[in-house]
Amino acid sequence: MKRLLLVDDDALVTKLYRDRLSAHGFQVNIATTGAAAITILRGARPDLVVLDLMMPDLSGVDVLKFIRSEPRLAATAVVLLTNTYLNDLGRQAAALGIQKALLKAECTPSALMASIDEILENKHAPSKPEPIQAAPTTAPGAPSAAESANIEVPIATEVPIARPSAMAKPEAKAITDLLTQAPTICAELRKLFQAFARLPRDGPEQQMPLQDLYRKVHFLAAAAGLTDNAQLTQTATVFEALLYKLMDDPVRISPSVLRTLANLVDFVELLFRRAGEFHPSVPLSPQVLVVDDDPISNRLVVSALRQAHLSPRSTEDPIVAWQWAHHEHFDVILLDIEMPVLNGFKLCERLRVVPGYEHTPVIFVTAHSEFESRAKSSLSGGNDLITKPILPMELAAKVVMHLLKSQLPA
Repeated sequence: MKRLLLVDDDALVTKLYRDRLSAHGFQVNIATTGAAAITILRGARPDLVVLDLMMPDLSGVDVLKFIRSEPRLAATAVVLLTNTYLNDLGRQAAALGIQKALLKAECTPSALMASIDEILENKHAPSKPEPIQAAPTTAPGAPSAAESANIEVPIATEVPIARPSAMAKPEAKAITDLLTQAPTICAELRKLFQAFARLPRDGPEQQMPLQDLYRKVHFLAAAAGLTDNAQLTQTATVFEALLYKLMDDPVRISPSVLRTLANLVDFVELLFRRAGEFHPSVPLSPQVLVVDDDPISNRLVVSALRQAHLSPRSTEDPIVAWQWAHHEHFDVILLDIEMPVLNGFKLCERLRVVPGYEHTPVIFVTAHSEFESRAKSSLSGGNDLITKPILPMELAAKVVMHLLKSQLPA
């Protein structure tokens, strides 16, 4: 009997995967923390480790470093379960040696079993980085949704913000349970966020409420990934990634970040309320226009968007941006405020009269005082703003949220 070690701190995921993998004939051990995984690995050598990257104590990368540093474990096969938005962790893991990396939001027990069977049958050695790919769900020999759309991307490069999914979701009970629990989930998210937001931002006492909020969103992301609600899954995934970054770097918690987190809590509640409505798919490569006359700031925003698997096009000239809007379509627009000839507010007003841009999300990226900027941004037709210096994952969360919100039926 093949022995597996499943490392994941989410109870829903571990129960589903353990039950299905055990029924498939595997002996499954569970570790709910990175430290617990290392303890188990000190005394046992599994045939394969299924490893979540995002855990509140030791990350999956830390566990993988231990595995590859131990001669007895160095050749152990590892399947990575990763968040779409954490390519930096994914790159570290790939460099250490993995057999496969699966996007957690797209993975099901059946898909995981198929990957495990393939790896154990072929007895791959950990030699080179494997691409992050959609979990296989089609019949043997048939092209998967990812192959048909030609969207497999190496883990060391960019991954699309969303993928068309033809996945069968067999966990119907999990879907029903999630929708049944929606009022409780939303109430707990709001309560946890408020407890976190009320504490001093520079105090250590904020860390525990932040971890509690992270765990709740982590559960939501795992549960939403078992449903066919792409918008809820995408929102929970970027929400989880933002919180994970803040736990690692709490000094970046700012009034702008707190407002973004509050908006995410509100948006999750909105998506639950409208769960029964039509859910259009997210564009495979949403186009984002970046307009900032400061070349350094411009490059920083573009880099942050690329890290979040978005497709930015940038210019330092607002007149050029206005001309582009007449000939190209952008899904989201990011505008600096202070620019020569045509400032961000005036450019936003002009964009609103260009056909097709009446309701396109416009986010101002500014160093101005928030109250003054928010008032002027609303009057000019803007949807939101984010303050400089930007936190890349906060920018990703804002863009993803407004992109998804723009796709909801009016």
